[in-house]
Amino acid sequence: MTDVRVLLLPGWQDSAPGHWQSRWEQVHGFQRVLQADWLWPRRGDWMARLDETLLALPADAAPAVLVAHRLGCQLVAAWAAHSQH
Repeated sequence: MTDVRVLLLPGWQDSAPGHWQSRWEQVHGFQRVLQADWLWPRRGDWMARLDETLLALPADAAPAVLVAHRLGCQLVAAWAAHSQH
């Protein structure tokens, strides 16, 4: 998958080392979107971190594919409803 950039969006409490998202990160080199607080998620904070991560990608970078799990799915839905991208 060289024509896209994969961003992993874990849910509440992040993903443990044996979780499929962690394995994908290790095996495929995908990027995990890290949150400041995995135990007390705040939608605005998590949305801002996703936005910051996407804006930090180089302008000529491949399109980003968001791969979410559990609460990460809610994050993507909320972000997409408010995103300017």
